[in-house]
Amino acid sequence: MDSVVIARTKLYLRERLHIDPYSIRGVVFNMRQLARMAGHELDERFAHARLGAGPEARVASSIVDRALGGGGTATSEHHVRLATDRWIRTTRPMGM
Repeated sequence: MDSVVIARTKLYLRERLHIDPYSIRGVVFNMRQLARMAGHELDERFAHARLGAGPEARVASSIVDRALGGGGTATSEHHVRLATDRWIRTTRPMGM
């Protein structure tokens, strides 16, 4: 787990996707779970996992890739927002 990647991902979620700071921790929790299922940590290698990690992990992977300055993913912004909204609704509140 790379703390710089996590910090940049949280910043991307807050600044670009306008997610409430209290909900960001739940989104990152779900992204970590998806990265573990794919056999990665939440780091640069997971950013390049794409569809090899699974359909829901593809969204998490594209979020990490975009947070690190990439952007060459086929995942649309709409799918990213749908997935993050679902993660927020289904994850218990975790605070800041």
